Amino acid sequence: MRLIRYGVHSKTHDLEPSVVTIGNFDGVHLGHQYVIQSVKKYAKEHHFLATVVTFEPTPSEYFLREKAPKRLTQFREKTERLQDLFIDILCVLRFNFEMASLSPEDFIQKILVSGLNMQHIVVGDDFKFGKNRAGNIPLLQQAGSHFGFGVTVMPAFLYEGVRVSSTRIREALMEGKISVAEHLLGRKVNA
Repeated sequence: MRLIRYGVHSKTHDLEPSVVTIGNFDGVHLGHQYVIQSVKKYAKEHHFLATVVTFEPTPSEYFLREKAPKRLTQFREKTERLQDLFIDILCVLRFNFEMASLSPEDFIQKILVSGLNMQHIVVGDDFKFGKNRAGNIPLLQQAGSHFGFGVTVMPAFLYEGVRVSSTRIREALMEGKISVAEHLLGRKVNA
C-alpha cells in the first residue's frame, strides 16, 4: 500500500487510473469493508488502482475540536487495518480551512480527477462532500458525465436491519454491548 499525503495545493501525482472511495473510515468496520471490497473488485476488473481517500484530522475533529466523537481507531491503527485489506493507495487529505472551503465541484476537479486520476468512485448511499457538505450523489453523477468517470452507489450495509456505522459502534460500546460492537467491527474490541 502506498501512502499519499495530499493538500489543496499539493502537486498532482502521476498516478495510474484509480477507483476511489472517500470517508473517515473510523473503525474500518464491516460497512467500510463492504465498500472497499467493491472498490477492489472494480479496480481488479478494470486494471485501476484501488484507492481509499480519508481525512486527517477528521472533519468533525476540525470543526468540533474537543467535542468531536472519540475515534474508534487512531490514525496508525486505521492505516494498518486498511493495509490489511490490500488496497493500492491510501490518500490522506489534510483537512484544514482550505480543504473545508472547497466547493464540491472544486473537490472533484482538483482532488479526485486531477490529483488522483480517478476514473470511478464508489460511495455509500448517504455520501455528502465539499463545503458545507453541499455535494451529493446527483452532483457527483453529473460531474461524472462531465469528466468521464463512473459512479457506483452502495446500499447501506445492515446488521439486524440497522445501518452499520461508527456512531452505532460507539453507542454499543457506551452501552457495554461489546459483542454487538465486535460484530459491527468484524473483529475483537481492543481492551
